[in-house]
Amino acid sequence: MAGNSDLLTCYLANRGDLLKYAARITGDYVHAEDLLQEVWIRCQSSEKPEKPLHFLYRVVRNLAVDRYRAQGRERQCFVQADESTTDSVPAPTADAETNMSGRQELEAVMAALDGLPEKTKRAVLLCRFEGWKLREIAVELDIPIGSVHRIIAQGLEHCRKHLYLSE
Repeated sequence: MAGNSDLLTCYLANRGDLLKYAARITGDYVHAEDLLQEVWIRCQSSEKPEKPLHFLYRVVRNLAVDRYRAQGRERQCFVQADESTTDSVPAPTADAETNMSGRQELEAVMAALDGLPEKTKRAVLLCRFEGWKLREIAVELDIPIGSVHRIIAQGLEHCRKHLYLSE
């Protein structure tokens, strides 16, 4: 992360403009917020770019295009079904091995969350498990929205590393 301090500084200094840009592409600020969170997570593992601001705008645009294409594929895969059709389809059931694996992953993530500072843990839980918006979390924790974004990204990275180490 130390190599990305210029990128972090650029991201935080231009977050408002990046959000507006993402909102223009996605058509809505909620999706734009989600997109920016994903941008920062992706940028943490990238090499240090020569032009950080240009790089950030390009990542926003590329992720937005990827999401748009994925939504198009989903619309093609899923058809509208009436109630009679869905009533005849059995609910999916998981086998014992899948259930056990899922429980183990959840336990590993919860253990990783327990190792985080309290504000970071709370921010991750509110965002990922409760579905709160970043601005709501910022108000709840009484910290700037950019800090919320940063600590959630750090918390998720911590959980990801912890999960892979537990495998």
